[in-house]
Amino acid sequence: MQDNPRELKDSQVQPGAFSRNQAIAGCLLLVLIALGLRVGLAESITTVFQPDEIFQSLEPAHRLTYGYGIVTWEWIVGMRSWVLPFFLAAVMRLTGWMGAGSSGYRFGVTVALSVLSLTSVWFAYAWARRVSGVLAAWIAALACALHFTLVYFSPRAFSEVVAAHVLLPGLYFGSFAEGKHEKSRLFLAGALCGLAVCLRLQLAPAVLVAIVYFLYPRWRQRCLPVLGGFVLPVLLFGLVDKITWSYPWQSFVVYFVMNVVRGRASTYGTDPWYAYAEDLLRLLGPWLLFIWHGARRSPFLAAIVLIIVVSHSFLAHKEIRFIYPVVPIALTLASVGFVELLSKSKLKFVLRLGSRAIFATSLVVILISSLFSLYAIRGKVKSMGAMRAMAALSREENVCGVGLYNVPWWSTGGETYLHHNVPLLELDSPSRLEADSGDVNVLLAPENSPGLPGAFTKTECWNQICVLKRPGGCAVAPAADEVNTYMRQEAVDAESAPDSKH
Repeated sequence: MQDNPRELKDSQVQPGAFSRNQAIAGCLLLVLIALGLRVGLAESITTVFQPDEIFQSLEPAHRLTYGYGIVTWEWIVGMRSWVLPFFLAAVMRLTGWMGAGSSGYRFGVTVALSVLSLTSVWFAYAWARRVSGVLAAWIAALACALHFTLVYFSPRAFSEVVAAHVLLPGLYFGSFAEGKHEKSRLFLAGALCGLAVCLRLQLAPAVLVAIVYFLYPRWRQRCLPVLGGFVLPVLLFGLVDKITWSYPWQSFVVYFVMNVVRGRASTYGTDPWYAYAEDLLRLLGPWLLFIWHGARRSPFLAAIVLIIVVSHSFLAHKEIRFIYPVVPIALTLASVGFVELLSKSKLKFVLRLGSRAIFATSLVVILISSLFSLYAIRGKVKSMGAMRAMAALSREENVCGVGLYNVPWWSTGGETYLHHNVPLLELDSPSRLEADSGDVNVLLAPENSPGLPGAFTKTECWNQICVLKRPGGCAVAPAADEVNTYMRQEAVDAESAPDSKH
């Protein structure tokens, strides 16, 4: 499974000579384009792919920073680690000044996660150059900079997305640890791979294979730095769990019990074993055709892709975001395969195209592949008018209570978007709306909802979700109707549910 590095002169298709300054300028331009696309898309649309990106990471981070927020059942039973929210809370604290209401720290988080995602562009360039040369490196970097899957998911606070962006440099440093910096690279590789597993436990099989690959064949010399680095984030997560929960690694144990033993994850839907193969075809489109040739050049990366897909396929509950770590690796393999296929082509006109024409051709294929991804993702994206409404309310000062009339709490963005420490009430019936209308001075309701109290006046609507306001203050809201009360009951139900095996 040893990858096969190659000097540039061995390739039949290589670009013309570039000066060092030109290469640096090109890399900087590509990085800026990648960053601009990620931040620009995230800021221009208010959507959510799945509520976990808010309520399992940003909402607890908001609670750490500002002291209030929606507490979902996962955080009540202790099945999430506080490490990622700690990081996001630090970003929120440092960037809250950048805009009114919630806009400042939300923009700060978008930028921070987008900057972190640039490891995929660096990884693609560095790995492809090692195994196939400069042209493959530029094409791989271009693919990871522009592909819609990475542009869309990179700024989103999913644990699997953050895990992917720390895993990629770990794979590179561990695979190409050599020379006088060998031990430090191996230590860093172990630490990054360990961090990826702690963020996303399902990556453990792939990381285990990667560590074996890093150690082989010099087990004795490499074992200490690799395992020493790996243990470091594991101990950190255990310590954080001990401080924030009841015992070390509680979040790992409860996560396993809830999702595997009790089958809680399956209640959110199941898919057949081949679902991820279909998802990759939808996400990568024609670029997928070149992975085989890239796998022959870099069998280790191909093995990582296969292990992640297969190990995730055994789990009944599947979501396209769970295999995000595969996408930048697959794009890198396909880029290498694209150049390898052309370099071995017997068609003389292909060789006469030259590197610029080949680069332009790859750009066209990458863009077509991105269109496949856009179509696949668009059907799953939820346009959240309630989130836009809450973001607008965050810039107002006279909000003393918000009622959600037939608007699901998970569609609102929570206090991450509202940023007001006021009661948030679920009003799911006309009788409850009538009883509690004095406890809120803002209502969110679907457009043209019948029977709304006359004291409330419609002000603005986004995607069929409207904001209605009334003058005056708010009475004391009944605790029974608050969203967090529902969350506590859901936690009780989750803990008392029977195991899936019985």
